[in-house]
Amino acid sequence: MIEIFIPIVLGHFVADYLFQNREMAIRKSEKGLIGFLWCFVPCVIYTATICAFLQTLDPMMMFLVFMSHFPIDRWSLAGKWLRFIGGRDILAAYNSVKKYREIDLSFSCLVYAIADNTMHLVLLYWMTLYLF
Repeated sequence: MIEIFIPIVLGHFVADYLFQNREMAIRKSEKGLIGFLWCFVPCVIYTATICAFLQTLDPMMMFLVFMSHFPIDRWSLAGKWLRFIGGRDILAAYNSVKKYREIDLSFSCLVYAIADNTMHLVLLYWMTLYLF
């Protein structure tokens, strides 16, 4: 099991941090067809990267990897989750007029990235349990 999960984790980090540019990361949650396309392309790249690390072209694997990634990115589910639990909110930190706004904003971005990665990796972990 761990021999499958390690390539998935490496593929996740390569796809999300080395292959996804700033515009993709920002625009993928825009409304409408434009946002859909800005999300679709990095999710295809993500799927291809994960499958390359796993050395597979299995259609079911490709479908599951894509579907484990697309909803989280398209609707910024990490941000919604953090707002739901009363966690760090990037928008609230950005709009803040508090004395240490920049520190709060930086920390909120870090927490968002960790929440987003956790969501992706938990889904990928469950997927590997199902498939392997």
